[in-house]
Amino acid sequence: MKSEKIFEALTEIEDKYIDEAKTEKIRFGKKHFWRWAGGAAACFVIAIAVGIVNNGGLGASAGGGTNREPGENYMSYAGPAFPLTALENTDGLSFERSINFDFTPYYTYNESYEDGNGETVYYDAWKNDAVITDNYTVTNMTDEDKTFTAVYPFAGNISTALSRIPQITVDGKEVETELKIGPYSGGFSPAWGDENGSESLNLSSLESWYEYKTLLESGEYLENAFAENPKMDQPVKVYSFEIEYNVPMEEFNEIDNPDMIVTFDYDTEKSSVYFYGFNSMSWNSEEGWAKAGSYIPKSFNPDFKNHPIYVIVMGEDIDNIKVKTVAGESKGSWDKREETDSFSILSEEYESTLGGVIYEIISSGDYESNYFDDEPTVRSLISNEEYLGYVAEFMYAHGQLSEDPAERYGRGRLDDVIVETGYVSRVLYVTFEVTVPAGKTVEIGTKTLREASYDYFGKRHEEDMEGFDMVTKLGTKLNITKQTASVSNADEIEIVYNNFGFDLQSGITSVLLGEEEHYWMEICKIRTSED
Repeated sequence: MKSEKIFEALTEIEDKYIDEAKTEKIRFGKKHFWRWAGGAAACFVIAIAVGIVNNGGLGASAGGGTNREPGENYMSYAGPAFPLTALENTDGLSFERSINFDFTPYYTYNESYEDGNGETVYYDAWKNDAVITDNYTVTNMTDEDKTFTAVYPFAGNISTALSRIPQITVDGKEVETELKIGPYSGGFSPAWGDENGSESLNLSSLESWYEYKTLLESGEYLENAFAENPKMDQPVKVYSFEIEYNVPMEEFNEIDNPDMIVTFDYDTEKSSVYFYGFNSMSWNSEEGWAKAGSYIPKSFNPDFKNHPIYVIVMGEDIDNIKVKTVAGESKGSWDKREETDSFSILSEEYESTLGGVIYEIISSGDYESNYFDDEPTVRSLISNEEYLGYVAEFMYAHGQLSEDPAERYGRGRLDDVIVETGYVSRVLYVTFEVTVPAGKTVEIGTKTLREASYDYFGKRHEEDMEGFDMVTKLGTKLNITKQTASVSNADEIEIVYNNFGFDLQSGITSVLLGEEEHYWMEICKIRTSED
């Protein structure tokens, strides 16, 4: 099931509504235990890189020029305010839309830090949020009651805070809603230095409303958000590893750079190998061997109590498996590092499915606390089985199960896919049922806390300008006959550019919108003579 009902006002969430569904851990196949000792062959090492955080998700921005046009292309684009839509035909209903950008959250506060001389430096900062209320007056012009499933889109991801999910009312009363989550909305870009631009090593979020238009206007994206996610029932052989400490933890914490190293041989034509919990890897496809290293966390490391390590084999089994534990500085290669008996590795071998072992990973320990923020997020509304479905969808679309996998995932490291499933940008949909009596009118209200769009450098950044925008038609099938827009509580901001027609100095804070598809404003804090 891809949705979870949201019962509580999202600014006052009760614990009982955000507790994750409790399920028994799935066990697969017959297992036997073995303990490893032994050496490993020489090889080169590469580090596993993690993407840059961008727009609430991981990934480096594909663009980023300094001469951007007003209202277009942000390096961190929060996405526009989308219009309401519906799953069913809404013939006989008319809609009037009224959207307001409330800048109450855009307030100044004081922060401080201690400089190199031990002196406290104070400076002003501000929140870059606005509360967007997007309301609809729905009139039933027929002599029959009309019921439809309303769908309200917003840009975000699975790690979006619950406080940023749109709150919905119908005739002033909060209603029961469900959440649907669309696929990754962005793409992939080359690493710096790739002159041909052919690599797909970095995540790349959408930077403008034009890209959202391409994503949404056909309706296929919405259909995918409501579709069932695929399964990962491919049979696999699993090798799991567990750390066993042979010395007191105080003594182990003093050991320099402890690692577990696994090596094995395999036929690349007959086997696909996946890794989880390893932070360095090397391989030789022609000679048919691989080597992976996993840092053994100290007691003060956040991963200390949650460090599952897996080698997962699909197809012909791997051969000549060796494990050793090492410490100290590298002397040119892994093989030259000093072996240590301060810990040993208890290993487990068993049959499973790819989905089964990934479910074990997702369900292990404090998985969420390591990768998600302290504030409750969309992830807290999703059971482990549902999250597994999103991982599967991502694997088939972009990961190791894709016919054309992104290079970012080409070496089989599952850590990236599992974690980035929660952080990549998406369009999410709050759905709810509305009945409009014959000849009557119903008021639908939405309220969303939204972050501004911004640039990391360039003119906008230098002048502290940030953006908010909306679209009037994109993704909706509703007959919206009139749209108005307004701003409120704008005492601390200046609207530098906009195409709405707002003019704060002249008192124009409410406007009737025309035929434009996209309306935008760029704002900054009110400048003083000292700025």
